[in-house]
Amino acid sequence: MEYINRNQTEVFTKVHQLVINIIFRDLDIDSVMDKLNDLYQSFMYHYEADEGLVYLKPIDIFFRNAQRIVGDQYPDEVIWEHNNVSELIDILMYYKREVERERSVLIYQERQNKKALDEYITKLTHHYARLLFVRIDLKYAQGHDQLITIEEFNEHINKLRQLIRKQRACFKDLEGHAWALEQGEINGGLHCHLLLIYDGSERQKDWHIAKEVGEKWVQITEGYGTYYNYHEPKNKRRYQQYDRLGIGMIHRDNELEVANARCTALYLTKPDKFDQHLKVKILGMNTFGKGRYRTSKRRGLPPITK
Repeated sequence: MEYINRNQTEVFTKVHQLVINIIFRDLDIDSVMDKLNDLYQSFMYHYEADEGLVYLKPIDIFFRNAQRIVGDQYPDEVIWEHNNVSELIDILMYYKREVERERSVLIYQERQNKKALDEYITKLTHHYARLLFVRIDLKYAQGHDQLITIEEFNEHINKLRQLIRKQRACFKDLEGHAWALEQGEINGGLHCHLLLIYDGSERQKDWHIAKEVGEKWVQITEGYGTYYNYHEPKNKRRYQQYDRLGIGMIHRDNELEVANARCTALYLTKPDKFDQHLKVKILGMNTFGKGRYRTSKRRGLPPITK
């Protein structure tokens, strides 16, 4: 069946956007009806009502209330017509405040993440004379992304984080790092924004490091992954001509380099990227993380006492 082969994350993204548009943008009933008939079977195939998964509010309320309206009909028997679509729209409108509250909580959390990351980057750039900032986006190749579930994405990210903690091979000489997990606004593609900060006295070849990290991601994902290397010369020149280059070697005594590096880092935690939050997560799954500044291995700091 066609709906079985549709991308899990794409379906959730489109249903989430549909509910948001119904509540806040007053879609006409014919448009809603067409979208429901296109998405409902795929959604019900992918939705798992268990305690191991956590959905954003619009998806949760859609499932509960659509089920209430269609009763015990199988998904492939359901036809959305004016009467049941109108009923669903009326019900979803009652949840406007709940959806707004969830959005406020997510924005607040992003602001807290941004504050914590800003403090972390500031301490690192003050502590070291030079640091090598490496920025890379880790995602899935077109076509392969349809095969990746949130469970598999979580497994891949956990393997990546384990390698970062061990600091071997392409992660050797790391002095800091941060990552953020997101979904594309349109097709729901899962991806990770990754920032790696190396000791500038030990590592210099930022393009080569980014390429190694990207190839490691492809290996972790068993060939399904791909990556975007910000360190390609043409990419760096584009930012450099406007004095906005915040990757590569960053020197503590160069205020512009430090300011640009800070902006590069804080892109990971932009509160206004609401539509790029994960629509479904595994219970306890983090979507943002960073290293710790105060560690026993950080040279030049007083020892940590218990």
